[in-house]
Parts: sequence; C-alpha cells; structure tokens
Amino acid sequence: MQRLTIEDLQRRRQKALMGAAQAILKRRSTYLELKKLVHAINSQPLDVADYYLTASHLAALLGRMRMDGGETIFDYFAEHIDPRKCGEAVNFRVECRDLSQQIKSLEAWRARQHRLRRVK
Repeated sequence: MQRLTIEDLQRRRQKALMGAAQAILKRRSTYLELKKLVHAINSQPLDVADYYLTASHLAALLGRMRMDGGETIFDYFAEHIDPRKCGEAVNFRVECRDLSQQIKSLEAWRARQHRLRRVK
C-alpha cells in the first residue's frame, strides 16, 4: 500500500473542492436541496422508521452531485450514507454532521477563491 504525503493529501483535497465547486455550478438546485435536507437531519429528531427513506434520498442527492470522472467531497458521503452500500443507521447522524462541516468548509473555500462575502 502506498503511503500518501501531506502534499498528496492537500492536492487531493484541492481537487475534490474544485470538483465540488463545478458540481454546484452545474446542479445548483440539487445542492440547495441537499443542504436543506442535511440541516433538517442535523437539527431535528429522525424516527428510526424514517431512516431508510431519508438516507436513501440523501444518498441519491449526493450521487447527483458527483462529477463524471472527477473527484468531489460528495463522493465519500454518497457511499457511506447510502443504506444499500456502506451506510448504517448507527453512523447516519455522525456522517450527516461531518457532511455539514464539509459543506461549510467548501463554502468558505469558494468564498475565498472568489473573494466573495455573504450578502443578506
């Protein structure tokens, strides 16, 4: 197994952020729906009976955000949230909180790239 250096990991992260930014440009409505769902999952209780449908819907949104042939920050979560793949109910909330943090990091990165500020 090849060991990755810090520089390798930083390059992969940069590539994943750039891929995610491109995905957002192409699929803005999907991204907004994804953010809204993640916020709802993280801010209110989720009944166990609703887990499978909610996780499947979130995984489908994440799958739509994947880029053809490119890496995005959404790739990992699409696999690890989907209950038909690696996703498990016991890890769902943790994965969603991590996804929320990655989205915040992505948005901060995008703002720095374009020197943007949020206007209310």
